[in-house]
Amino acid sequence: MRIADVWPTHVIVAWLLAVGLSAAEDGAPMDHAYHPPGADEATEPVGPDLPQGMTLDEVLDRAAQAPPDDFPDAIDDNAIFAYAVLDQFEYRIPDQGDRSLGWEGMVWIGYDFNRLWVEHEGALSVEGPEHGETETDLRYSRLVTPFWNAQVGVRYANEWSDDVYDDTWAGVVALQGVVPYMVEVDTSMALSEDGDLWFTGEGEYDLRVTQRLVLQPRVEFSLFAQDIPERQVGAGLGPIDADLRLRYEFTRRFAPYLGLRYHITVGETADLVETAGMESDQLILLGGLRIAL
Repeated sequence: MRIADVWPTHVIVAWLLAVGLSAAEDGAPMDHAYHPPGADEATEPVGPDLPQGMTLDEVLDRAAQAPPDDFPDAIDDNAIFAYAVLDQFEYRIPDQGDRSLGWEGMVWIGYDFNRLWVEHEGALSVEGPEHGETETDLRYSRLVTPFWNAQVGVRYANEWSDDVYDDTWAGVVALQGVVPYMVEVDTSMALSEDGDLWFTGEGEYDLRVTQRLVLQPRVEFSLFAQDIPERQVGAGLGPIDADLRLRYEFTRRFAPYLGLRYHITVGETADLVETAGMESDQLILLGGLRIAL
């Protein structure tokens, strides 16, 4: 290859290097970005148009005023709500003893955080000697966390048979809510006018077999600080009910069900129950309705 063949190329490369070094010394950056047509033209920020005939200050002053009377209402985030459910309304057939009708339900009304809460349950014999009992709680309920309500109130309980009627009042504090895996928990502690103190705990879980078929296990127990002979309970662990109900929800508000309950008493309570001529454990067939409003 002859020098004359490559000399023009060397000259061009040397000239380009010289131009680049000169630009670097002058501090002029080299911009290699693509600029569409018109990009170099100065632009001003675009904001929302002001209402005709009003300045910005007038708009801000108007926004700070109360809305006119005919202005649509904002979302009501402090509305009053209500809910009622008859969770159990059932016919009970024990393997030993008399058949009975039992019920349990609750009603609340109020706001998101503060509510009036009423719980009621009872049982009534439908054969043999007449016997019945009810228990009603009237509570103030306060939402303390997203899933838990703290409650305080009073409880009225009564019991009757052919020739005996007895009732009592008690103060109640309660805590109820939902634990992980959607287990509903209801706990309460009561102190009666006679000085009797006891604790009640209840837990239940809805297992959806299908969209309409629901299996509900449920457990309830009590702990007593002293003997209460007239109620056939002794100090320590009181009666325990373990229930299993299978309901079919025609709607979320109406569901018939069938179930079983195992009722057992232990310790001093079992001794008092047996002394009164009753069974310390029973297996009970259940059939009833669940109705929500």
